[in-house]
Amino acid sequence: MLLQTILRQSKTTQLFSFKQQFRLLTKYSKNPKIFIHENPPKHFNFSLSSKPEAITIGSSTSNDPTPQDFKINDQFKQLLDKTFETKIYDDFSFIMEAGTNADSFMPIYDFREIPEYSRRPYIEDVFGYVQVDSKGKIQPQSWQKNEMYQICSGKTGLPHFSEYMYETLQEECEK
Repeated sequence: MLLQTILRQSKTTQLFSFKQQFRLLTKYSKNPKIFIHENPPKHFNFSLSSKPEAITIGSSTSNDPTPQDFKINDQFKQLLDKTFETKIYDDFSFIMEAGTNADSFMPIYDFREIPEYSRRPYIEDVFGYVQVDSKGKIQPQSWQKNEMYQICSGKTGLPHFSEYMYETLQEECEK
């Protein structure tokens, strides 16, 4: 009898825990790689990880944040800047693009709105710039951060990173 009661309570607790986790974790509608961790009432944390203890991008009172109601997590901002400064040289997406940007400072842009061929991205969508030599190769240590980059854009929402930068940032946020 005691064993049945314990098992029954264990199942109820597991079911409650599953329902609570399911209810509180959703994905951002404009970018399914961003998780929304709900902190009732009406407080949402945005993260690159499904793990609630990971470093968050920031928070809002809405599950569809705007620049007016989004609060950037300073710890994430510092991590973002450092990761781009040190890891952008290994990002295949931009290594390939450098070939068409010889002898220039190439913008490293947010994928939330990819510019059309031969067009420059909006300044608020540019993380920063790297120098590309005459052979189309990114120059090491040439990263220049764009102070006008907006983590939460009024037009397109929260960031959408290249696959490499997403995986790198996600790993850093989960440490």
